[in-house]
Amino acid sequence: MSPTTTSLAFGWIAIASCARTEYARGQEPCDPQVIAKAETGYACVVQTASGPVSWRVEAVLAGSRTFRVVKDLKSGLYVSDDLGKHPHDPTVKQKLCESPAYSNQRGNLTSVTWRMPSGYPRALNGKNGFPDRDSDFVVLEQDGIREVVPGLANKVFMSSSESSDPTEDGAGAYSYDGDFGGLDTSCGFNGNISLRCVGQ
Repeated sequence: MSPTTTSLAFGWIAIASCARTEYARGQEPCDPQVIAKAETGYACVVQTASGPVSWRVEAVLAGSRTFRVVKDLKSGLYVSDDLGKHPHDPTVKQKLCESPAYSNQRGNLTSVTWRMPSGYPRALNGKNGFPDRDSDFVVLEQDGIREVVPGLANKVFMSSSESSDPTEDGAGAYSYDGDFGGLDTSCGFNGNISLRCVGQ
């Protein structure tokens, strides 16, 4: 190897190392298309109304289909891959977010406790029996989930939060709109809707 080649080689190594450090600090803007191909450890940042929020790919399982789990580093919430479409009531009763049948979608992260995400609107914090804190979907929306997770568009995701107030958009379980980020009960869960789990 000539001296020129050696110096070029070392120069490339230094540049690559800087790039990895930048990712680790969350300087790369998040892009669902990039995350759809990213490896474990890849980190990026979303500029939100309340400031920058870093996200990281926590697990990638390759097979006939590749599954990715991401983590909101601000809230500490893990977001599973898509578990497919299911009816709401059996999903709750069978605790699909804890089922061994979906361990791949959860990245086989056995140290994480998984659950269906809560999803009541912020205006209901502390009301109608809901806790006096933001629901999981409100937190994830605020932290920029739609700029991170691939496959949210044109889908509605079920939550564990249910309303019995007939004055709202219809009694039933709340759902999260992957296109617009809103929460409502208007879908009524008459059919199957998509499921992603959250973990801590």
